[in-house]
Amino acid sequence: MKNNIKQIIIDSLISIGIACTLFCLIGMVFDQIGHGTFSLDGYRFTKMVLGCIGIGLGFGVPTIVYQDQRLSRATQMTIHLGIGLVAYTAIAMSLGWMGDPGHPLSFFAIFAGQIALALGIFLIFRHYNLKEAKKINDQLHKRDSR
Repeated sequence: MKNNIKQIIIDSLISIGIACTLFCLIGMVFDQIGHGTFSLDGYRFTKMVLGCIGIGLGFGVPTIVYQDQRLSRATQMTIHLGIGLVAYTAIAMSLGWMGDPGHPLSFFAIFAGQIALALGIFLIFRHYNLKEAKKINDQLHKRDSR
């Protein structure tokens, strides 16, 4: 149990770091697009940082499902991404990151781009973890062959 909690904390801190890094990079892009007029009044910056932390937790905490070997890998990924994307969508909508719901095409394009980014990050981590698992399996196979 202690190991699970430690892993959840590590995974959550990594997720929070990714969310905050993306917030900063995307904020820089909007600042450049707006020629320095990017403004965050009424505690919007604080709300957005707290939103980033919430999104990081929304993707980091559900990684606990990977500790349950009774679930298939597809089920684990569905639970992890399902919880993370629901948390992300709720926070993004509450912070106004989804564009204007009154313009459905713009709203959908922003939503699709943000979901694609989340899935891209997930696939990068999945690829890294599969490579690590293969490396470990190869080392174990070499050790057992001796």
